[in-house]
Amino acid sequence: MAFDPDSIRLGRRGLLAGGGALALSTFVAAPASAAEMPPNPLEKPGWILDRNDEFNGSLDSNLWVTKYLESRTTAERASARYGFRNNALVLRIDDDQPTYYSDNPMKVSSIQTGQKTGLHKTAPFDHSIPTDWKYAPKYGYFEIRAKTSARSGIHAAFWTLGWEDTPEHNAEIDIMEDPGPNPDKFLFNLHKWSDPNVIENSNTITAGFDLTSEMHIYGLQWDPSQIKLFVDNNLVKTISSSPAYNMVFLLSIYENAGWTGTVDPTDTRPKEFVIDYFRAYKPGGPQSGQTYRLRNVATGQYLDSGAAGAVALEPGSIYDDQQWILKEQQPGYWTIDNVREGRKYLDTQPDGVVIWNDGWYGDDTLWSFEAADGGLRINNKQSGRGYLYGSGSSVGWNTGAADANTVWTLEPQ
Repeated sequence: MAFDPDSIRLGRRGLLAGGGALALSTFVAAPASAAEMPPNPLEKPGWILDRNDEFNGSLDSNLWVTKYLESRTTAERASARYGFRNNALVLRIDDDQPTYYSDNPMKVSSIQTGQKTGLHKTAPFDHSIPTDWKYAPKYGYFEIRAKTSARSGIHAAFWTLGWEDTPEHNAEIDIMEDPGPNPDKFLFNLHKWSDPNVIENSNTITAGFDLTSEMHIYGLQWDPSQIKLFVDNNLVKTISSSPAYNMVFLLSIYENAGWTGTVDPTDTRPKEFVIDYFRAYKPGGPQSGQTYRLRNVATGQYLDSGAAGAVALEPGSIYDDQQWILKEQQPGYWTIDNVREGRKYLDTQPDGVVIWNDGWYGDDTLWSFEAADGGLRINNKQSGRGYLYGSGSSVGWNTGAADANTVWTLEPQ
């Protein structure tokens, strides 16, 4: 994507802080489109709700900052214009809204889940601001239901940026960035910026609907080895790279950002980005019948099936030998079944050995899941056999020692 000097010095976007809503009582609600995607239930199978804001007439002040990268400009210029309509947040660009800089035509209204001085690449400095990480998670599933009013010179985005505890931790994920003027297309990008450990990857997504007239659901599944875009609950794109640090989330609308075309001077304001809700989830316990990858927290590697019953830890891959179906066979006890044809249940053998078998079913193929710091422990039902553990590339069972090598996370596939 091309950037002009002004958009480069802005880093294209940023964070917010404080600030109140302006009334929207004069706005008339448009009728819902039959093609709109209805809201998802709040409960998401396989995940635990971590934070959310349903935008029912107010912002959660414990979640949102309402000034955009405030340390770059004055508090007034950084402040978002926003209100509420039909239990949805409306971010606006208004006629009387000041530009973000005194010498630049860009306007922005944005809210985000954290702030600090100098966040998001090199930028001008106006004043120092308090560091305030209201919500800066590492990994999970995140979604909004929204519609934009993007057209030439107007764009909207649901995106994340690294919290820069070190200068290299500054990658950016554009989950849904609608630059206009094509109403059925948006961008899904991973920008590495200074991070040497992620790839640069940019994608234009054809949605198959009008982003500006219909409410639809945009979701990010962020795992240790990849990021996935979901649109209306369907997997659309996977990028096999992932920021390995905490990130903040932003909802933003811009005018005259410098890379999205020229604003039509007769195009009336307000320009709007309407968001029905924001929801953030962390991995939960297993859901019966769901397919997962099992990641060992201590090593960062994945449970992998090999030939002749072999089980090992391997780096993340896209192949089905790292995909396992979890099914609750007895109350509290589960089988772990490899997706690869011909490979069946995860099975304990004597002397600490773990294999996959050809379909044998018994206590040595049944496992329970226990909450642990950073994930779950997986305990075998067979008497005298303990937790599934990983060390180096090997996988085995122990006799009950609960060290970090026995902690796993479940990544829904």
